[in-house]
Amino acid sequence: MMKFLAKFGKLDRRIVFGLLLATILIPLLFSVKSRFYVDSATQKVFDYVDKIEPNGRPLMISFDYDPQVAAELDPMARAVLRHCFARNVKVVGLSLAPQGDAIGEGIMTQVAREFNKKHGVDYSYFGYRPGMTIIMLQMGVNVSKALPLDYYQAPYDSLPMMANIHNYDDIALILSLAGSTYPVSWMIYAGTKFKVKIAAGQTAVMAPDNYPFLQTGQFVGQLGGMKGGAEYEQLIVDAGYYGKPDVASKAMNAIAYSHLLIILLIVLGNVGYFISRKLDKSKQS
Repeated sequence: MMKFLAKFGKLDRRIVFGLLLATILIPLLFSVKSRFYVDSATQKVFDYVDKIEPNGRPLMISFDYDPQVAAELDPMARAVLRHCFARNVKVVGLSLAPQGDAIGEGIMTQVAREFNKKHGVDYSYFGYRPGMTIIMLQMGVNVSKALPLDYYQAPYDSLPMMANIHNYDDIALILSLAGSTYPVSWMIYAGTKFKVKIAAGQTAVMAPDNYPFLQTGQFVGQLGGMKGGAEYEQLIVDAGYYGKPDVASKAMNAIAYSHLLIILLIVLGNVGYFISRKLDKSKQS
């Protein structure tokens, strides 16, 4: 037994890398069921969206991010859209970041097809709008002037679902997905000035900066990093709005199992090192 444990102190690197690769690939390629602890900030976003009246005031999603952080934020967008479309909650999409333009269109179109939703009737997408602060302030007065044409160059007035949307009073919630401080800008220029409710979806590295705003209620809630996306996927599956967990849940399993392996190898490596030293000393004596 002692000799077996001593081998872990000199474990071949190829074995370590092989085990690590397996713990990452298996959860990604195969269905591995796991339960995640749901953070209260994620639960609050879910609860708020769950109370939005079907076919009433829409949820506005702002895709304020670029491809570098899409791996963390795309799953959040899909999960929230599935939640909305499953409940017949209308959605308005836009982007205040240039590279978020195509990202938002791709995700909204994909999820809308899953639920057979029609553009202009069940959801509308307006693409990238330059002039971040001006757009935020102008929508508080007149949304049609801030968003005169949609992504496909159709006039605002030609979109049936936008007929009753004049300013922030007609929007149930704004969810800003970003890897930077866009959600805070939404909170300042739209939430504080016009009293519209704001929620954030942030990368894991940015999420801790928002805890003061969560504690003061300036954000309704927040989805933080890959874990936030996985938590939201679990919530919509538990509630019966969607059939199975998606990418974020698989990625979180891969992250969790690979970290457990690393911890286990560190412990076994140290145990093996001290045992091998003891065996070497006993041989010399």
